[in-house]
Amino acid sequence: MRTRLVRIACLFTSIAPVAAAVMGLASSPALAEEKSSPAQQTEGPGSAVPAEGPKAAAAPPPAGSKVAAPKASVGAPKTSAKKKAPESPPLPPSPARLWLIAPSPHGPWTLRIDNEGERPMRIPADVRLLRLEVDTLNKRTKKTVRCAAPAGLKPSGFPERRALLLAPGQSYMEHFDPRLLCFGKDEAALVGGSVVRTWYGWGPPPKWSKKPPAAPFAAESTDDPPAFAPAPGLAAPTVVLSYGLPPKEAAADDAGGAEPASPADETAQPPGDKATQSSGDKAAQSSGDKAAQPADDKAAQTSADRPAGESPEKRVPSDKGHSAGPPGKPIVDANAPRLELTSEPWSDAASPRSIVVRVSAKNAGRRPMTVAIRSRMLEFHVAGPNGETVCTAAPPTGAIPRDLFRTLKPGASADVSLLLREVCPADTFNREGLYEVTATLHANEPGTGLGLDAYTAVVPAKNTTLLRVKSAPEPFYAAAPRAVPTPKPKPEASQAPEHEEHDP
Repeated sequence: MRTRLVRIACLFTSIAPVAAAVMGLASSPALAEEKSSPAQQTEGPGSAVPAEGPKAAAAPPPAGSKVAAPKASVGAPKTSAKKKAPESPPLPPSPARLWLIAPSPHGPWTLRIDNEGERPMRIPADVRLLRLEVDTLNKRTKKTVRCAAPAGLKPSGFPERRALLLAPGQSYMEHFDPRLLCFGKDEAALVGGSVVRTWYGWGPPPKWSKKPPAAPFAAESTDDPPAFAPAPGLAAPTVVLSYGLPPKEAAADDAGGAEPASPADETAQPPGDKATQSSGDKAAQSSGDKAAQPADDKAAQTSADRPAGESPEKRVPSDKGHSAGPPGKPIVDANAPRLELTSEPWSDAASPRSIVVRVSAKNAGRRPMTVAIRSRMLEFHVAGPNGETVCTAAPPTGAIPRDLFRTLKPGASADVSLLLREVCPADTFNREGLYEVTATLHANEPGTGLGLDAYTAVVPAKNTTLLRVKSAPEPFYAAAPRAVPTPKPKPEASQAPEHEEHDP
């Protein structure tokens, strides 16, 4: 009996939490509207939980039972969405315009930046910020060459010393050598027919980036608030290189190819159209009379001019124009030994201390030669940003030992490398930029004291060496930039005003 009572007590204790949960669900307002189940209708009134008792909803529901979410009250406030701030209208694009003027593939070229807006702007006036993409039109070797200033020469940030304020209607213009950017092997792309695309400044942000462009800028407004959006870079219209020569070479060719006017033509043309016409008629008449004269009359005239008794066979013609060669011109031995001097086409130096030039002297003749070639015999003509400088060679000493004389067979060569800082004045390469170096060999040691017949001559180099110095004590520019009025476009021949012709 006692055992049964204990089992019944344990059973009640295990059912008590379930009953309390069921009673709590029944007392919830969500289930008050629903109809009670038959099991709940059979329960007695004693099983109800008094209102003043503790809420049974705090007890956890039994596993597997579905509990309905309480309905939101009618008077609960609703969360309102945040209002977006009104966006300001976008700024207009930068009115800066970039132009690249390339009259010939070999330069000089011109960089021009115009302010076409109504407000002033700030730009970096530095040609080293240019980037070129050159497309060659050769089908076999068609490629794109990218030309830019090297890292040591190009400014890393905005060059404050080259900051220039352009007023409306002003421009910045600078002439430069395209080989400063297309240096070394890239120079081969600068030929007629190549397509050049130009970019100035810094690259724009990537397309996937939502951030606004950050400084430095190639063109920005000087107003606060800004009048236009800043531009990280500027693009110039695409240019196709022509096949023409630079202006200096073209002028030289025109001067050399033009035929000089004869003195007769200059004297026969007085001022005035009528005088010119009359002199032309007289010249034509005289030439016509000479042409109309028969050959018999000419022979008769020459025989009349000859003294009496002299036969025509005795007259000996002069040797002028009938000799074997021009008088006084020496005979040239094409097989004799001779030197040809060549230098490397380009040299890129980080500083003036590391400028090295390599020169090669070749025996272009067909016979061997004995010659002494030393580095002190080389003379250099340097043309650069600071002007022209001549690095002279040392005079002959006559004290070179026999071991320094070498024999060059036909086609053999001797190479010499030297630091230009050792042979040129100290301030020759004090500025960054591009230099042209021309070498000349003074082979001035005959070796007579040693019983030698050595080759002596002054041999200029067949080519020049293009030298680029990336870093130097003096900056790339010697003067501050300045703005100029924007040049007006020249009228074309078809748009030129026609002059009306009036009858006299």
